[in-house]
Amino acid sequence: MIILEKDFHLYMIRLLLFIVLFMAPLLHATGQTTAVDSMRQLLDKQKPGEGYITEVVKLAEQNLDPDTLLPYVIRAEQIAVATGKAELIRLAERGRLNYYVRRNDHDSALVLLESLLGHYQKDKSRQSLYLALLFLKSKVYDRAGQFTLALSTMIDVISQAEELRDTLTLVQVRTGIGWVQLEMGQYQEALQWLNKAMATSSNPLFYKNYGALYSNLALAHNKLGHVDSARYYIDVAIRDARQNNNLVFLANALSMQARIFIDNHQAPLAEQSLHEALMIRKKINDPFYIVYDMSSLAAYYAANNQPQKGILLGKEGVALAMESRLTSQLMMIYQALADNYKAAGLNEAYGETLEKILRLKDSFNSINSSKMLADLLANRAAVRQEKLISEQKLNLTLKNYWLTGTILFAFMAAAIGILLFRHYSRKKKMEMEMALAEEKRNAEEAIRKAEEKERVRIASDLHDNLGAYAASMVSNLNYIRIQENDPVSSAAFTELKNNSGSVISQLNDTIWVLRKESLTLTALSDRVKLFISRIGRSYPDTRLEVTEYVEQDQQLSAAQAFHLYRVVQEGVNNALKHSGASLIYVIIESNNHWKISITDNGKGFDPGLLTNGGGGHGLHTMQERSRESGCTINWRPNSSGGTIVEIVSTTN
Repeated sequence: MIILEKDFHLYMIRLLLFIVLFMAPLLHATGQTTAVDSMRQLLDKQKPGEGYITEVVKLAEQNLDPDTLLPYVIRAEQIAVATGKAELIRLAERGRLNYYVRRNDHDSALVLLESLLGHYQKDKSRQSLYLALLFLKSKVYDRAGQFTLALSTMIDVISQAEELRDTLTLVQVRTGIGWVQLEMGQYQEALQWLNKAMATSSNPLFYKNYGALYSNLALAHNKLGHVDSARYYIDVAIRDARQNNNLVFLANALSMQARIFIDNHQAPLAEQSLHEALMIRKKINDPFYIVYDMSSLAAYYAANNQPQKGILLGKEGVALAMESRLTSQLMMIYQALADNYKAAGLNEAYGETLEKILRLKDSFNSINSSKMLADLLANRAAVRQEKLISEQKLNLTLKNYWLTGTILFAFMAAAIGILLFRHYSRKKKMEMEMALAEEKRNAEEAIRKAEEKERVRIASDLHDNLGAYAASMVSNLNYIRIQENDPVSSAAFTELKNNSGSVISQLNDTIWVLRKESLTLTALSDRVKLFISRIGRSYPDTRLEVTEYVEQDQQLSAAQAFHLYRVVQEGVNNALKHSGASLIYVIIESNNHWKISITDNGKGFDPGLLTNGGGGHGLHTMQERSRESGCTINWRPNSSGGTIVEIVSTTN
């Protein structure tokens, strides 16, 4: 009876999800909050004029279905154009801007934002509005998956908010930086920024009705394995959202609570949170959050041995994310889909989904956000310091002018002339130095772009020419038939097929490196996972695993990453071919230093062969590649049987 009741709850969740995705227009009238309904009723009675446009902008800032919002926006634009007043036209454009954001039309939103920012930046009386639009721009970049631009814009928001002494915006933007880093998988850095947001002010009013901060703190602690802290902050987020009747924050917190239960092997507890979150999403009807909830529910299915349901739901979520152009949410729903494929034992589909995740990561901005943020903050601090010094110098100079004028009025004209001349000379010198520095930067950038263009061209040539020929060769081999009574030809043909497949694999790995100027350790780890997924199909009796313990990601040059990847490949292949192991696992670790180890439970290996000139060509190649990549490699016996190969960094 308990099982039947659980299945009934899961059925109801699926039914609710169907309603949210496909019947939202029918439920729209009942799905709005009281505040939104009141605003719409007021607008329907409002006479054309500035008041109507103002109310439309307020309505556009609510969580309203874009199709429902559009007629009001169009009406406001018509009224604004009829008045001929530029300020009212810009006011109506803000309603159109929020409509684009609701539709996830990022390109149109950014074009309109640039126009509005260009105007309000010059208006010193509207700097608070300029700050709000600049913050919205960073959010649009985030939703579009342009994380580098999102972080850079948020640093500008911090600088502007500090000048305006806008504490609430400082709390929100620091929370926003933490969220972007969570999306990029940089959990330790994210936690640091979220703690900065918590420490921005001692006044609790700035944190009232702001459950996003607590939810993000819960997610960061959960990803870092701090279970107690994760549960504490998610409880605070849910309590805050309920007290303030904030449906958006409540749904986010409930969905995140479900994810915490699932990640910590308490999947049955997630059902109630998911159920309530989906009921709330029905009112909000935002595809961005719907896809997030679908990924949580799919992860629930994977953890509860219901992968077929999770696969169907994951595919629906991928389709919705692509249709709604939610690039930043694709990574999450693809990961949930991959977990369900793995739980179902569909290794080929699991491997293909891993490849999609890898390509998606490559398409995002590959940056070391901690270093970038530190550099941006340092630049901002330097600018503020220079401004302060300039003001102090100016004040001192003015005082000296007044003092000199009072004491020696007769010589004032000559003194001013000398000072002006010196100022002019100093200014010209500074302009010349700045011009030379700019010219040097432009030359360095031109060289870098030329090198990058040449590397990409070589990669494209390899892909388009050699890759095409190699693929054609593999395809043509399938049409060749060898007589059964000709074992020599059959063996040669088999070897030819294996070699042609290796050519394509080696070529893909080379192109992967050439396309990048540098790679992170986590990107290398993703490539190793893909390799393990592919080769594992040929060794069904051997279990292959990859584990990451990356607290601080490391940046590797393209050549260094390529050599390391080849060393790991050779190490795994050696273990598969020669150790007789039933278990091989690769561990990738990184904090201040990184280390990669390959462990098997096979028959073992005598490291003394290497010092005596033995060991085979492959082992010596591994040593040579390790030296090329700036690391050391050692073989040692495994205490429980087998061999451990350790590759340790010597350059960072």
